[in-house]
Amino acid sequence: MHRTHFPARACQSVALAVLAAALLLFCSGSVLGQSDTQTDASSTSAPPSEAPTSLAASVQPAGVTLSWTAPTLDADTVGGYRVSRKRILEYATTWTTVAEDTGQTDTSYVDATANVNGAKYEYRVSALRGEGDDQTESGYSNVVDVTIPNPPRPVDLTATSTDNGVQLSWSAGHLSWQSVSLSLTGYEIRRIETAHSDNPDPEWEVLVANTNSSDTTHLDATGYTTIEYSYAIRAVHGYLHSYWEGIAGPVSGHLTQMASTEE
Repeated sequence: MHRTHFPARACQSVALAVLAAALLLFCSGSVLGQSDTQTDASSTSAPPSEAPTSLAASVQPAGVTLSWTAPTLDADTVGGYRVSRKRILEYATTWTTVAEDTGQTDTSYVDATANVNGAKYEYRVSALRGEGDDQTESGYSNVVDVTIPNPPRPVDLTATSTDNGVQLSWSAGHLSWQSVSLSLTGYEIRRIETAHSDNPDPEWEVLVANTNSSDTTHLDATGYTTIEYSYAIRAVHGYLHSYWEGIAGPVSGHLTQMASTEE
């Protein structure tokens, strides 16, 4: 039998060519696969959301200020938002509706009722679509929490009867607390009469809702000489109030009943 012999060098050349072709095919497939993967990843975006997103909260002078991003799914059908709040306590499991329907498309809301000093609250927001019985509510946004500051209360309240009225004076609280917070707006002053025949069951009355001043004195020129009064005071920091300072008094006013009648 006749056998054909290939030169050794020729065999080596063929083998190298086959190996090179295989490597080229393998690498081309890998590169193509990698390129396809990169293209798919770059073209992928977050799915449209029917609920608000990026909810954030902060304490401002007007109240807890919330802001969020509107839904990206059917955004033009949103007619308002529902705002819910929950105070963080061991036994608190129920959400309270703060705003049933804001009735507007603005993506912000101010809650001036979250005013328990030192309390921590959680918030969430949902989008409302439609009206009346046809109104639908989306899922909820992310939940955010915020801690309400505890403003410093004034101290050392005194009440002194003078010829011009009852002179009140006090000292401001420790303002080093202001690390988080709201600057002093003024002071609220309340007054109560000592029980007498014309008022056997007196109640506290607001003498000044807000002094709108950092001054630590106030003259009450509205009291009568025949009545004794006691006073309490607290600091106002935006929408927040400090705890009450201890009661000062009782002291008498300077007006007479006759003078009051003439006025």
